[in-house]
Amino acid sequence: MALLWAGVLLPGAGARAVQRDACKVIRDRYEGRTLRLRIDLRAAGRAGDANVVSLDGVGYPSERSLVLFTGLESVFLQRITSEGGSRLGLTVYRSREEADRLRASAVPQPMGANPTFGRTLAAFAQQGSTSVVLELKADKKDSPGQRQEIETLLDRVFYLKSDPTGDDLEAFVRLHTALPISRLRALTGLPDDEIRALLKGAAQPEGPPG
Repeated sequence: MALLWAGVLLPGAGARAVQRDACKVIRDRYEGRTLRLRIDLRAAGRAGDANVVSLDGVGYPSERSLVLFTGLESVFLQRITSEGGSRLGLTVYRSREEADRLRASAVPQPMGANPTFGRTLAAFAQQGSTSVVLELKADKKDSPGQRQEIETLLDRVFYLKSDPTGDDLEAFVRLHTALPISRLRALTGLPDDEIRALLKGAAQPEGPPG
């Protein structure tokens, strides 16, 4: 069960800062790739509203934040950056094309341009992208340990080295009963009759313990 919390996380002590070489290795390996999500990601309306992932669990901006990308969707990991302290930031877009389109739109406007342009651009970014913060526990002096922890956390967000199992697909359906069957079929590849059976089972209340 994901943990819910809100607020800006304070940077860790210097010993827990992200080691530069570890960050570079991870960026070279994963930045600019299209990856399949393992978890839902919610919209991040402000800089401090990122989805937060640590060895302790997953934290979302707030309970009322909309789910922008659902698990099993393929998304584009545009950037991996050091956020200060023991944090790495991920910028996730719906697709490479949306990331490129937004970047092409972010050009200086001539005098007399639409004063709402900045707000429109920000709204577009929020609709097509979100942010994730990885909170590390490994010491800065332990570069291999940090790389391993970063990859462990990335694998909690994305399917890095494996595909979803049958159990993963069934669990996804049970947790996303509000999605239409057509969407569940597109994401899981399961046949309609199996999806309906899973939805029916998820809707039935559990009986008293035996």
